[in-house]
Amino acid sequence: MNERLKFKGRLAEMEVEAKRLKLRMDGFVRSIRDALDPFEDPADLACDVAAEQAVELAALQADYKAALAEITAIKKALGR
Repeated sequence: MNERLKFKGRLAEMEVEAKRLKLRMDGFVRSIRDALDPFEDPADLACDVAAEQAVELAALQADYKAALAEITAIKKALGR
């Protein structure tokens, strides 16, 4: 297989992965905001849920940044 075709295939895979990660991150952001409702009594907030989701969000963000870096590297290798 041509190296250029391999790079294009990998680029397409990474773009799909980045979109998937971004969608999951958006979901966590909404969920965390909902758990930390500013109009709710602080005693009633689901802080444990928000904290767990924030940790998962941070891990997803690291994966997302890695995917974006790989996309950038592949585009550079393809001359884009």
